[in-house]
Amino acid sequence: MPTESRSIAFSPQEIVTAVADFHVRRKLPIPKGKVVGLEFSPPPDIEGTFQILADGADTPANFVLNSTTLAAALVFYCINRSIPLPALATKQLRRKGDGLELVVSNMRRG
Repeated sequence: MPTESRSIAFSPQEIVTAVADFHVRRKLPIPKGKVVGLEFSPPPDIEGTFQILADGADTPANFVLNSTTLAAALVFYCINRSIPLPALATKQLRRKGDGLELVVSNMRRG
């Protein structure tokens, strides 16, 4: 059976927005402050490390998210912006430049 795939690229700013929105909606704790840096670990299990500088602080604190949470935040971002995603599709993160791609693959039937 053929496989259909597409990728959706996210800039660092979009990733920060996605993570912030996801945490607010889910009522999950997230450090308050300004994101001053963002790094991703190598695949296959991509982790995101956000360097967050709190108001009045001299040194940023690291906030680390695993690939599952990053992917969920990006899916949530797409849903909130009416970017269609097949519910039963396989979703995978991939690094692209200084951002991420959400790769969506769906087995076609019939």
